[in-house]
Amino acid sequence: MRKCSIAVMGWTLWDGRDKTPNGAAVVTYELTKRLSKYFDCDMIFETSDREKAGKVEETSEGFQKRFIHRMREPWLLDEEFLRDYDMIHIWDSFPIFTYRAFTRRILPHCYTLHSAVSMMNWIGLASAFYIPEYDLITLGSRCLADALNRFWNTPVSIIPYGVDIDFFKPMDKNDCRESLKIPRDSIVLGYLGRISKLDINLAYDTLRKVKKRLCREDIIFVAAGGRRKKVKPVRVKDDFIYLGYLERYELPFFLNSCDIFFNPAVGAREGFGLTVIEAMSCGLPIVTASWNGYSETVSPNTGFRARTCWKNGDVWINQEDLVSACMELVRNEDLREEMGKRARRRAEKYYCWERCVEKYRLSFLNLMRRTSPEKFQSRLQPDEITIRMKGKEILISIREAL
Repeated sequence: MRKCSIAVMGWTLWDGRDKTPNGAAVVTYELTKRLSKYFDCDMIFETSDREKAGKVEETSEGFQKRFIHRMREPWLLDEEFLRDYDMIHIWDSFPIFTYRAFTRRILPHCYTLHSAVSMMNWIGLASAFYIPEYDLITLGSRCLADALNRFWNTPVSIIPYGVDIDFFKPMDKNDCRESLKIPRDSIVLGYLGRISKLDINLAYDTLRKVKKRLCREDIIFVAAGGRRKKVKPVRVKDDFIYLGYLERYELPFFLNSCDIFFNPAVGAREGFGLTVIEAMSCGLPIVTASWNGYSETVSPNTGFRARTCWKNGDVWINQEDLVSACMELVRNEDLREEMGKRARRRAEKYYCWERCVEKYRLSFLNLMRRTSPEKFQSRLQPDEITIRMKGKEILISIREAL
């Protein structure tokens, strides 16, 4: 029996040039790999190399990589390409959907966006090409859906991303610390993620306040993440170690070296927060902000969420909440252990990849059963499309919108 075929397109694809995907590309890669058990999936990459354009490469992950000639805006997809697929899965704010103004062949689309920032640049143009009865929007959290609906009142399917619970799992703390040369006898508050989104001053000042109030010198802050360049561990201070970029296989070792996952990072891009889920899957209690996706993933019995508010055009975290949460967990080893166990169970129940993949599989099958809209093409003219935002309609050309 023929499998349905899906073209996977967008700005968060992994092209294989690095050893492993990073950032948002992790979700795209992991989901596509798992969906390839049920569908024929091709990741579509643009290339300016005319010899490479048109080639297809097999991968060990189950999906193929297909190369097409780099297109200029607005995007055009020819009929021959479209006939090879039953639907297109579009990741992030990639405006490939503008091809619909130039072809009579219409495929169903699933749009998946990672953050509110990319969403703001996408909503206006997407609203002109979106077909409610033929397309699907999937987002990782309720907060992203609420952000979208403030500007564009359209149905959204909320499907939380997954984590590999067999890869991110509890391991022996001492063995993990030895492998990364992290002091064995310290209480470690650990952070994993982009350093650019971490308020280092806030994190370190919180650490110092905790140590002072508890009269303890055995508490340290260890951060990992950053650009794809290995660096020697840096002792910024006696109680602050920066490990730099870690290979993927090292991530569970780092997380299991921590006593508390300390994540005082917020921003408009935090629509879900995958590293928090990875930490929960490793059995860590969480200290983070009550912001966007974190407010949904971290329950009261798995960690602490500091209050947030807007201040001077940015997100402000209540530092006293961070300090008191860290103090309580440092003082109470039993609480750390109990919250960590509950965090692991929560990751297994709500954020395993099997749960996420099954929701996408059923959604895609339902999407591909729908009848192609015959009248949609007649509503689209490249020189005059209708953008819908906040209940208003704006007539504009595609090129002006882009």
